[in-house]
Amino acid sequence: MKTKIILWDVYGTLIAAERGDLDSLVRRQDELLAASEQTVRNFSLSMSGEALNEHFIAAIKAERDRRIAEGVVHPEVSIEKIWLTLLDGATLNQAREIALFFERHANPRRLQPHAFDTLMELKQRGLRQGIISNAQFYTLIELSELLRVESECAICTYESIFDSRLVFLSCDLGVAKPDPTAFLRAREILLRDGIIPERCLLVGDSFENDIEPARAVGFRAAHFAPDGDVTDLRDVLELL
Repeated sequence: MKTKIILWDVYGTLIAAERGDLDSLVRRQDELLAASEQTVRNFSLSMSGEALNEHFIAAIKAERDRRIAEGVVHPEVSIEKIWLTLLDGATLNQAREIALFFERHANPRRLQPHAFDTLMELKQRGLRQGIISNAQFYTLIELSELLRVESECAICTYESIFDSRLVFLSCDLGVAKPDPTAFLRAREILLRDGIIPERCLLVGDSFENDIEPARAVGFRAAHFAPDGDVTDLRDVLELL
């Protein structure tokens, strides 16, 4: 059956990222100290880098624990809300600016090999593309920046490639994969558009977070891994 929709995971699939989710941040407190110190210096914050680091990790843990206590099995934390709790009197825009600066220093990013070429080839073939990812507000900013660098085109952004109706980020949903919410919402939209789930292919690097929940709602799924269905993103072009 001919594929009409490609849904992508971002971190570990389109963007090379050994450490991207908030769970990894909590486990990396010592490693994040340098990014905290750079953030304090750059924004002249009224605390030490060590204090910022400790409060940042504690705030994430506290918010996740609160959501779990409310019965949310796979909670997602809004990172800008975390920064708002740390920065007394800051506006949302200021919190986002600082969060983005910290993220860039804590987790440098790059596109996976052949990601841009594969996305553009799929676009040229007329396939709709979407995103289902554990992500924060800065994810689409980072993705757009990386796409512009790769294309050497100032107007190339995620919006020029992905269907905004099919972009589902955990920070917006309040829950993280493998929670099925994003997959169910994507299926609902596709069914309203007259597209059955079997015509949708999801590509992701995590069997637990991507492949299993995608198949559970009826999507086809391709595991991007050294021993997976897709070992090079160009392989996706052969699965359509």
